[in-house]
Amino acid sequence: MVESDPERYGGISDMRAALMLELVLSSVVLGEDATELRARLVELTTLTSSGTDVLPGVVLHSVLGLRSGT
Repeated sequence: MVESDPERYGGISDMRAALMLELVLSSVVLGEDATELRARLVELTTLTSSGTDVLPGVVLHSVLGLRSGT
C-alpha cells in the first residue's frame, strides 16, 4: 500500500488494506477469479461510505479500475 495524506484521503483501515493486498495477489498475481474478495471489498466500502446507494460496479471501478462485467 502507498503512503497517503490522511486528511485528503480519509485514511485506510487495516482491514481494507489487507483485503486490497489479498485481492491484488489473488487476481493479478495468481490469476484467480477472486469473486468473494471483490464482494467483501464492496461490502466493506459501502459500510464505511457516506453514500447509501453505492452500486457495486462503481465501487470496483473506483477502487480497482475495473470495467463492467469483469
